[in-house]
Amino acid sequence: MDITNSIIGLNHDTLRSYVQERGFPEFHGNQVFKWVYGRRVDAFDLMTDLPKQLRMQLKRDFTLAYYNPSQTLQSRKKDTVKYFYPLGDDTGIETVVLKDKDHRTTFCISCQIGCPVGCIYCATGSAGFIRNMETGEIVTQVLSLMKEHGEPDSILFMGMGEPLLNLEEVEGAIALFHEMDFSPRRITVSTCGIIRGIHHLASSGLKPRLAVSLGSALESKRRKLIPFARGNSLDQLRKALLFYREKTKRRISIEYTLLGGLNDTDDDARALASFARATRSHINLIRYNPMPHTSRYRGIKGDIQKRILPPQTAIVQNFRQLLVDRNVQVTERYRRGSDINAACGQLLFKRT
Repeated sequence: MDITNSIIGLNHDTLRSYVQERGFPEFHGNQVFKWVYGRRVDAFDLMTDLPKQLRMQLKRDFTLAYYNPSQTLQSRKKDTVKYFYPLGDDTGIETVVLKDKDHRTTFCISCQIGCPVGCIYCATGSAGFIRNMETGEIVTQVLSLMKEHGEPDSILFMGMGEPLLNLEEVEGAIALFHEMDFSPRRITVSTCGIIRGIHHLASSGLKPRLAVSLGSALESKRRKLIPFARGNSLDQLRKALLFYREKTKRRISIEYTLLGGLNDTDDDARALASFARATRSHINLIRYNPMPHTSRYRGIKGDIQKRILPPQTAIVQNFRQLLVDRNVQVTERYRRGSDINAACGQLLFKRT
């Protein structure tokens, strides 16, 4: 889908400046903002309280369109819906809507087409990287989902991509969500631990919640599971997380994907507990979700899913108990959407 010159992505100040530069009163910029982000119209002609001349100017200068999914899948339990949005060049993004037992709605959105990090337990990274998404593209995901599901209770940057490797556009999207009255507490950014990005986000004033996909709290093992971590040591990460907590007053979450026989040993649990205590973090345990069948996608090495298996239930229980015994706050994240390849680590940018 072509969103060249899309008006989606422009904030209050930009829209006010735009209308003033064309001879219209500043308040019309506020009206345009409300039509685009509040009422979510899909045509400038529907902005009925604007002068006709301004509507015509908007039509000349901008496009206004939302994403139309080429594929929509719903889980058997009806608590997860996954959309595939084409973005041109035979690629696209997958975006997920989650609903919990209390009927709270979460949008899990993407910020890159593919991912350059290459975590070996994640299908997105194993499939490769195409490009960063722009602020307007990121926000269009949310607006498109809102037309179907209404306003979400939370927005998670936990879809495709590493947000802190597309920092400028992600921060632009978060700032725009704030203007749309989404509290920072309702927005979570997930990262594999990009040190420079954590410091920058901490100092930005945006204050979203931060989640860190750790892989392992043992340095040598973490570098094997997350190749990008070779330039971001655990000691550097510990200091960055403490800095983030100090600047934002936000609790850090550690997202720990348990991989059968790889990072689920007693030594792993003890190291994780030590890291969580040092950073005053909460731990979310996630059982590994097998990658989608490789014949359906481009670029995934077939031996990856053969080498990684979900952990055994008894081992997960033991791992969690070792954490609890060390006075660490821990929960096991409920697995949703794995039957439609919508769970953590299963999203991809190529459909055949």
